[in-house]
Amino acid sequence: MRIGIMGGTFDPIHNGHLILGRDAREALDLHKLIFVPNWRSPHKPEGCPAPAELRAAMVKAAIGREPGFDLDEVEIVRGGTSYTIETLLHLRRLYPEADILYLIGEDNLAQLHTWRRIEEIHHLVQLVILARGTDGPAHPYITLHQRRVDISSTEVRERIAKGQSIRYLVPEQVRDIIENHQLYRGDLSS
Repeated sequence: MRIGIMGGTFDPIHNGHLILGRDAREALDLHKLIFVPNWRSPHKPEGCPAPAELRAAMVKAAIGREPGFDLDEVEIVRGGTSYTIETLLHLRRLYPEADILYLIGEDNLAQLHTWRRIEEIHHLVQLVILARGTDGPAHPYITLHQRRVDISSTEVRERIAKGQSIRYLVPEQVRDIIENHQLYRGDLSS
């Protein structure tokens, strides 16, 4: 069994995450792709505008009808700063025989050396770099060149704060959660 893991703040999850996840699932022949929203990223100590439970609810709503997409709330349940190594140890216990591939965006490559227990991560999983171009720095990981999807969580939050539409940027179920909880209103700083 081949399992992909996509972690992040998902603040909010958007259609770009879903498109790239679907592409990765197909290109890497994954049985499933597990989305793992974090409680608080060690690389974003200021936290997230939306509470962790609502970010997890948005991920669940976004992937609910997509075969092969799953949600694991281990980092939400654990609370505190979310470290990839702890999550990967948890997933390795759940799937001891699986090939686990951890997907990260190319923009995270420069910070990879700062990740807690990075050498152990290398032994637990295979890292897959989601690249948006054909030329990049040499590294020992699988590089999956993907289509360019110019949607970001920052853009979604900024559009909401300005009172602009986010239709077609996020799934309708996610938009409903954002509207029902009045998330990201008037906050352009995050």
